[in-house]
Amino acid sequence: MNYKRCLYFVEGPCEKQFIEALNRIQPYRLLPGKVEVFNIVQEEIPRKRVNAVHPGTIVVFVFDTDVNKTDVLKKNIEHVKKYASEIKIMTIAQVLNFEDEFKRSTDVKKVQDFTRSATVSEFKTAFCQMKQDSCRYAMERHKLDLSKTWATTPPQAFSFVSMDGEKVKIV
Repeated sequence: MNYKRCLYFVEGPCEKQFIEALNRIQPYRLLPGKVEVFNIVQEEIPRKRVNAVHPGTIVVFVFDTDVNKTDVLKKNIEHVKKYASEIKIMTIAQVLNFEDEFKRSTDVKKVQDFTRSATVSEFKTAFCQMKQDSCRYAMERHKLDLSKTWATTPPQAFSFVSMDGEKVKIV
């Protein structure tokens, strides 16, 4: 099957901003595609939403691993495999969360330095409010190294998922 579409299910708005800044502005750094905020570790994907996934789509699940609760994630993966036809599933485990991945991948010592925020919460708000091109430029200014993003082995509880981060990167 030749997969022509990509659909990202991401845990939160920071992940959405990050992926969209890298997959919508040329040169693309990630597979271009639609990004939806949906916490697949905590919520079951409604069957109606799964049925709406077009055949020939790569479905990418991006999730944090800071909570060792995987039962809903397993159900969602099986649910999509069962009810969406002719799709490919990729999983990207963020170890431990977006902020940790971001620190590992850039030159910032703490994520607040990226937006000159006082707290992590303020960083998240400021990061999500950035225009995509400004966000992309700032990530490049802070030496974003995609080879370090989504490359850390997740906790044992998530050993059942494949680490597909490299498969969505365009180098």
